[in-house]
Amino acid sequence: MRRLAGVLTSVIALVTALVLAGAGIAAATDVSADAVWVEKSAGQKWALRAPNGKYVRVEMNDTGQYEWRLRAVSTEVKSWERFTIHTNHPGQNITSLRSEVTGFFTTPELGDAGDRQGMLRARGGNLGSWQQFETAFSPAGPDEKAGSHWVTFKTVADGYAQRYVDIDADGTLRATSDTPVKFLLEPVYSSRDPGQGAPPQVPQGPVAGTRLDVMTWNVCGNNNDRCGWSDDRAGAVELTDAIKARLKVNGEYPDAIFFQEFCEKHAKPVERMLESETGRSWDVRFAPIHNRVDGVDVQKQCAMGPAPDRLDRGAYGVAIAVPDENTFYQRYDFSSPSDKEQRSALCATIPSRTVVVCTGHLSAGPPYDDLTEDGSWRIKQGQELRKLADQWEDWGYRPVFGGDMNVVPPALGAGVPEGGPSSALVPVYDHYLECSQGDDPTKPRAGEFTANGSGGRPTRKLDYLFAPLNANFVDCQVSATSGKSDHWSLHGLVSLPAR
Repeated sequence: MRRLAGVLTSVIALVTALVLAGAGIAAATDVSADAVWVEKSAGQKWALRAPNGKYVRVEMNDTGQYEWRLRAVSTEVKSWERFTIHTNHPGQNITSLRSEVTGFFTTPELGDAGDRQGMLRARGGNLGSWQQFETAFSPAGPDEKAGSHWVTFKTVADGYAQRYVDIDADGTLRATSDTPVKFLLEPVYSSRDPGQGAPPQVPQGPVAGTRLDVMTWNVCGNNNDRCGWSDDRAGAVELTDAIKARLKVNGEYPDAIFFQEFCEKHAKPVERMLESETGRSWDVRFAPIHNRVDGVDVQKQCAMGPAPDRLDRGAYGVAIAVPDENTFYQRYDFSSPSDKEQRSALCATIPSRTVVVCTGHLSAGPPYDDLTEDGSWRIKQGQELRKLADQWEDWGYRPVFGGDMNVVPPALGAGVPEGGPSSALVPVYDHYLECSQGDDPTKPRAGEFTANGSGGRPTRKLDYLFAPLNANFVDCQVSATSGKSDHWSLHGLVSLPAR
């Protein structure tokens, strides 16, 4: 799918260069090639209001040494005024601003003098020290937009004195102040965000039966030494080849694919591979998993690519691949421990089938996220997953959903030390059918193992596919190998009856 804001489309057409290899800094006339890839992210967007009362924008029309500078001159928020916040320092207040319109990170010109001294420009290709700031967030008062925070930015670039970001007389942002200067960070909401609107209404009348082939795979793409990716990190070529190799486990190409532990900038390469391999148009969407910094949810970055290039792979999270007819998708945020990863789900509609598909990734147990003795966070997340699917049924869609739930199934009766709590998914099983149950919801709530391999074989079932109780999973298979992940892919062919 080729959806871009009009301004971004026109800018991309003029691109003549890419990120300078290894330096992580773009030439003055560049727009990141990744800007096309990250456009489909359902991450939270932000606007920045400066002390002069104006919104900060990226100056797209400047030329030469001033191109892409940040200036507080706008009275409204459009694509030029929208940013995302990122960190590769979990639990710390070191963050970065990425421009929606250029796809690059804000970078202060600390080594320059004269007119460009300390000037902030949206030109950083990855999260080096120049692109990062020590940020201090504090909640804004009731007179400001809900969810807003005051924030100060202090440089942390190696080899340079730390300076706070301020604005000069013409609104240009510069890292030249010795004292903190507060900006107002305002959330920019859209239909991609939780609770921001309902999908298109389902047409009245009968709904035809349909058959849907679904695949889910935790690709382990971030940074995990148990997986076999280069330097423990998945690259776009490696990842697309691995996905391609397991598309037809049950003899058919999937109609929808769920991914967990996925890197944002791999969405576009995966989409292109699927279109080339299947001969059909696809749409790959992404939603980040966050870290919470001073009460603000900041997108967690995938670990940098290996040396010498240290390529930025975008945010870390979940993704979903659907036919290129999708017109509505939305991120949902699970309740999570405040000092751990803020887990997410992502849903997308398939209008021609009156179906919605959703993927999610629940919190991990000890020693990672859910450290409660009874696994209470995952119990709550299981309840929220059930409510999410129920909501789509209320809207008239048939939900098919799944992913890495990070708990073993109820039939095992396992406690937290054994991979539980198994009870976490009981609310889901009570109203939905799991792939391994075929067409009989009274069958054991169990299934083939899908993860945590030992001797080349999985030892736990952590991955699931669910559909309405009146559905029939004609086929349910686990892949023969895990590939370079620590999870095996799960494939289900589900028949959804007419209604």
